[in-house]
Amino acid sequence: MGNSWIVDLRHYLDPSGAFADMPTPARLLAEYFASIVVDATANLDDEPSVRCRRRPGRRRCTGIIMSSPSADELERIHWHCPICNDNGFISGWQKTLWDGFAVNETAH
Repeated sequence: MGNSWIVDLRHYLDPSGAFADMPTPARLLAEYFASIVVDATANLDDEPSVRCRRRPGRRRCTGIIMSSPSADELERIHWHCPICNDNGFISGWQKTLWDGFAVNETAH
């Protein structure tokens, strides 16, 4: 059974919107969540591309993360791995450097 993550991406950011200084394991986790945001908001016509980070039994999970903005009023991104069931919600992603919707709006 996978973990369930409830993440606010802003907790990983400094006032400029970039990743804050943090220990390497925390930064890698922040980069993973940011890559899920990019996949859910910028690559809408592409196949999902973020590999699952879990290592059940010390072997890397072979799953690809499925992600999409949720249809609720909280505007979270819901994600899950269909192989190991790791899953979660990411909030606080709007208007960050990884928000593909914001990038697409400014490009028009």
